Amino acid sequence: MNNFITVITRFQLPVGATADQIRAAFDEAAPNFRDVPGLVRKQFLHSKDCRTAGGVYLWNDERAARAFMNERVAPMIREKFHVDPAIEFYDSPVIVEN
Repeated sequence: MNNFITVITRFQLPVGATADQIRAAFDEAAPNFRDVPGLVRKQFLHSKDCRTAGGVYLWNDERAARAFMNERVAPMIREKFHVDPAIEFYDSPVIVEN
């Protein structure tokens, strides 16, 4: 079996953002991640203090992951939040699901 790729993004949120506002933005963005070739799962994240947000993506195709993150996700974050996201790629050779 090929290894999966995990991608983690992080970016700063505007000062004063609330959990409800962040959830609404995530709900609005979620359809952009449906039916993306190679994407197995995407989790939206935000810190307890609502200062940082991001995502965890599980991919079965590294080329698709890199292209989607660079061509679609990074520009989406820049446009909406006016910041450059940190994007990290990891090999995921073992995954445990409960």
